[in-house]
Amino acid sequence: MVATKHMVSVIPYNAQGEALLQQRDYNPAIKYPGHWTIFGGAVEPEDESFEVAARRELQEELELDLPIRHWYTYTCPDRSIPGELDVIVHVFVAPTERPVESLTLHEGLTMGFYDRAGAAGLNFGFAKGPVVSKFFDDLEAGRL
Repeated sequence: MVATKHMVSVIPYNAQGEALLQQRDYNPAIKYPGHWTIFGGAVEPEDESFEVAARRELQEELELDLPIRHWYTYTCPDRSIPGELDVIVHVFVAPTERPVESLTLHEGLTMGFYDRAGAAGLNFGFAKGPVVSKFFDDLEAGRL
């Protein structure tokens, strides 16, 4: 039987059509040091729902309490092990007008708001590039 692990991600975005993304630390002990990713993490046993987990991650990583809503769920090809483990990621979106300078980053090297063109130039870890592209597709099509 294949085991299942659940994770959450949150994409804060602004009215200018930019997504807030995070650059990981240059720590050789972590996977994808220095790469870009989406805020989030594992669903913990004490989390009552995926939404609660997403809110907790926003609070832990950015000290943010934003209105969030579920947007997309997928099986992460980078974290899953075929026949052994499916890692399912529940992605939430969160509108915000907070400037990046007003945010406190607790995990990672840096962060920034990026439009589609800017995000396309980033080196993503954990196969997050296609997720970010889909985010911009849905945002530009008015589905968010």
